[in-house]
Amino acid sequence: MNTSSRWSRAWHTVHPGRNPLARREDRIEAFVVIVAIVLVVLALPVAAAVASGVFAARAEQAVAEQATRYRTEATLLEDGAPIAIAGRSGVVHDTAPAEATWVTREGDRRVGEVEATRGIRAGAKVPVWLDESGSPVAAPFTVADARILGIGTGAGLWLAFIVVVLAGYRCGRILLDRVRWARWQEEWREFAPR
Repeated sequence: MNTSSRWSRAWHTVHPGRNPLARREDRIEAFVVIVAIVLVVLALPVAAAVASGVFAARAEQAVAEQATRYRTEATLLEDGAPIAIAGRSGVVHDTAPAEATWVTREGDRRVGEVEATRGIRAGAKVPVWLDESGSPVAAPFTVADARILGIGTGAGLWLAFIVVVLAGYRCGRILLDRVRWARWQEEWREFAPR
């Protein structure tokens, strides 16, 4: 089937017109297609608004975390966890908790667990992020992370909505096809004896 015949078929699905061969089910299907297209188009600004909200909230979080967290180096007091060989899943975490010491902004020396690369030796320096109290925390969220999360959320939401609309259209089409088949069988039984 070439491209022009596909477009022609799609156009006639959406617009059966005054074709005397177009049945009620064909017109219902055309209406359902138009409603599906309108819903998908209307869902785009909703997804964009959600994406914008996620970005704004996460950008605030990023600014707050970057203002309260700082990076320093910790010295390992013990060897890091042994290097792990992947099992069936193939997933290996390249860091593991290890005992270390570090100095806070205020000059206090602390001892605790930090994430260290597997296989690293005692005495090695590892970068750590600390909060205002001097405790190890995750790296601060960045505005770029917030942007990626916002775009991903909006795109994911819109695509999920498209999948739901397409599934609804497909279910409706299956029901309409069953009605068509039943009607064709009924007509065949009526005209076959003639």
